[in-house]
Amino acid sequence: MNQEKQVEQIHHFVEQINQRPGFGQLLGMRVEAAEPGRGRVRLTVDERLMHPQGLVHGGVIFSLADTAMAMALLASYPPGTHTGTIEAKINYLRAVRNGHLLAEAAIIHQGRTTAVLEATVYHQSDEGQEQRAVARVLSTFYIFPSEEKGAHNERAG
Repeated sequence: MNQEKQVEQIHHFVEQINQRPGFGQLLGMRVEAAEPGRGRVRLTVDERLMHPQGLVHGGVIFSLADTAMAMALLASYPPGTHTGTIEAKINYLRAVRNGHLLAEAAIIHQGRTTAVLEATVYHQSDEGQEQRAVARVLSTFYIFPSEEKGAHNERAG
């Protein structure tokens, strides 16, 4: 597949993800970038995402990172490929009360049926000037090959 067609498919994929109702939309996630090996997802903090102590729930932070990692991985494979998180480790570095969260993910290792990815989640103030890491995530994903005949072999080659 030529690079121009791949970029077009990824752009279409991101548009579909951002418009599709589901868990990401429930949390207010917005995919900003999905390209082979890299993903970036953002959300704006609001009271729906807080636990009773007035801090962003850790599950929200993890979900944002997990989504960014999935975007990095899915953009690396043909349409129709699916992934699933099979293991994850998260270090929470600081609490978040407001502003925006941005997750940036990258592939560390990509095998035939599994991949290891890492993500950092950043807090950005409402003014957008300050950016501080709030979590680091390391995950292993399973790769379910595309149903298209030869699509997986084309990628693996």
